[in-house]
Amino acid sequence: MCNYSLAWIGPCNKQPVSNGMCEEHSTKKCVVCGNPAIGQCAETNGLVCGADLCPDCEHQLTAEGVNDDFKHCRKSEQKYLPWYMQKNNENH
Repeated sequence: MCNYSLAWIGPCNKQPVSNGMCEEHSTKKCVVCGNPAIGQCAETNGLVCGADLCPDCEHQLTAEGVNDDFKHCRKSEQKYLPWYMQKNNENH
């Protein structure tokens, strides 16, 4: 089974041909850094994002801690915490 993770679906069910990935997913590159992608971004903002990402990159957050449209960044460069982790969150 292919190791590529499809957003809101799970692993691809095709046979792997290279590095644990099927022919379709073996050439996918991360939209942020260009490294091999391991799956699609599963974040939502009305629609599922679906961008190809590697393990080191993720969906970018706004100052309010919500998804920033279809922008992505390296995890190490994420500027904001999710809304539920922010100190000024009134729901906790």
